[in-house]
Amino acid sequence: MGAEKRNSTLWYDDNFVGTELDTDVSYAGIAKACGMEGIQVKAPEDLTAALNAAIKAQMEDGKTTFIEVFDNRELGDPFRRDAMKKPVVVADINKDDMRPQKDV
Repeated sequence: MGAEKRNSTLWYDDNFVGTELDTDVSYAGIAKACGMEGIQVKAPEDLTAALNAAIKAQMEDGKTTFIEVFDNRELGDPFRRDAMKKPVVVADINKDDMRPQKDV
């Protein structure tokens, strides 16, 4: 989510939506309410144990596990370096002629 927020803030003048998760909501709790296992992981060193428990529950009991991982709240680097470039308009959707335009 941090990488998506970084892209949004760079491309759209600090406007972003949908990249701030409410920390007061337990997504693992929602998973439990839906009939799955729900685990919260708050430290990187606990993730391996949570993944192993999830695999065991799936393989032995057929139980799906949702793992809610708390990570830092910093803006992360995008997954692709070329994603840092601003989008380029290739067609004007307001025109009847939808042929690609030259770089804007």
